[in-house]
Amino acid sequence: MSRSSAPHGLLIFAVVLGGCGVKLTAAGTAHGSAGSHAGGTTGTGGGGGAGGMGGRGGSGGMAGTTPLIILDGGSEKPTTTPDANCGAKSKTASKVAPDILILLDRSGSMNDNINNQMCTDGGFGASSGCGMDSKWAKVTPAITQVVTETEADVNWGLKFFPDNSAAACTVGANAAVPIGPGNASAIAAAIMGATSTNGGVTGFQGTPTRMAAAGAATYMSGLTDMSPKYILLATDGLPTCANNNAMTDDSTAAVTAVDAARMAGFPTFVVGIATGGGTADTTLSNLANAGGLPKAGSPAYYPVSSAAELAAAIRTLIGVAATCTFQIGPAPTSDGSTDLKYIKVFGDGTEIMRDKTHANGYDYTDDTMNAIQVYGPLCDQILKAEIHDVTVAFTCIPV
Repeated sequence: MSRSSAPHGLLIFAVVLGGCGVKLTAAGTAHGSAGSHAGGTTGTGGGGGAGGMGGRGGSGGMAGTTPLIILDGGSEKPTTTPDANCGAKSKTASKVAPDILILLDRSGSMNDNINNQMCTDGGFGASSGCGMDSKWAKVTPAITQVVTETEADVNWGLKFFPDNSAAACTVGANAAVPIGPGNASAIAAAIMGATSTNGGVTGFQGTPTRMAAAGAATYMSGLTDMSPKYILLATDGLPTCANNNAMTDDSTAAVTAVDAARMAGFPTFVVGIATGGGTADTTLSNLANAGGLPKAGSPAYYPVSSAAELAAAIRTLIGVAATCTFQIGPAPTSDGSTDLKYIKVFGDGTEIMRDKTHANGYDYTDDTMNAIQVYGPLCDQILKAEIHDVTVAFTCIPV
């Protein structure tokens, strides 16, 4: 499903800091004590004694040690104000977007039509093949469409395989478009750059799926952001390039490489582009199972033959990759008055409790405490926009 079409909750930190005293205004319920100075006594033998000075009003009462929490984070002033040694602070953070690397097959067979029939010279070459009737021309528009629609919610990247015509079985550990936010234009340009003048792909003979999976895992291992990471493998057939031979089946090694990527923390979602069934079905299902994100039923991979089907499959992955992870660090102050260990989390004003079992509540994602993740039914409510605002408040620490 497209996360861009659903309302998104904003993570707001609304904090009142300082020595934790909160002075209520006149509208509050805490009151000062009455004045204590009595008037002066009357003088004797002389004129009347001067009147004594009137008593001074008592100081405002103090609230408890929990700081004022502005749950809506809006612009309206609260009915209470912080004490003189407190200062209102607010901080806004974003939901953590997933990183998805599109691993796109640009082998020569992508120049065949969706019935896997060759055109002109068998599908090889920059200016031949099936052109606008090719698999490449039929499905790549879906990639640019979905990436454009979701670039605010997903950090997209793109990697072709093979990399170039000079070595049809070689795939490096780089990306044609490095993973990052707002990458729709760059990905569209890269796909256009790989498209021949007749609408097909500037394709090459091999399908080095094993090296593509290994290269993708190596590339993603070098990313330092806290986002969950996924690989979207879109291919039209059997892996080749065993023993560096573009025509030799390499299915078993490709499954092993995809499994290794999953073990390294990079699950792979497998889309088969007009594969034609048979042996390819078995191999791609094995790849999907090894990648850890198989489709229910048979086949285990997602078969597509049109742009609409590919778009639907990609949106399914986006739904799987959508997170309930929120970056909260660093703490809004550096003077020790706030700490990532002391927070309260709310969903539309109702407190979400910490749950280290990850059944239904929040927990820190790691020991740095810079991010939290909401789990269980509460996460489902966030993803369905049944909970609109997730709010984190830092409790006040006396300094």
